Amino acid sequence: MLMLVGVIVVVGGVMLVPAQRADSDPGPQEVVSYVVAPGDTLWSYAEEITPPGGDVNDTIDELKAMNHMRTSSLRVGDRIVVPKHASQIPR
Repeated sequence: MLMLVGVIVVVGGVMLVPAQRADSDPGPQEVVSYVVAPGDTLWSYAEEITPPGGDVNDTIDELKAMNHMRTSSLRVGDRIVVPKHASQIPR
């Protein structure tokens, strides 16, 4: 007996699966622009805005995704977007 549970299409070696909304998607988020200053690193910034008990690496991943960054490297003068609530933390 054959049961069809879902449909998966393979085209040219790429598997296409219907997109689903992630349960963890927080929806739109208000952001502000921040200009990187001398000595700033993504780690030090993420460390400041990570909630108590949170993982700094997760915050870095979020910042990289928000800014379409492949690496964690920052250069003086770069503009990055950060969550608006995080911009209120004194630097």
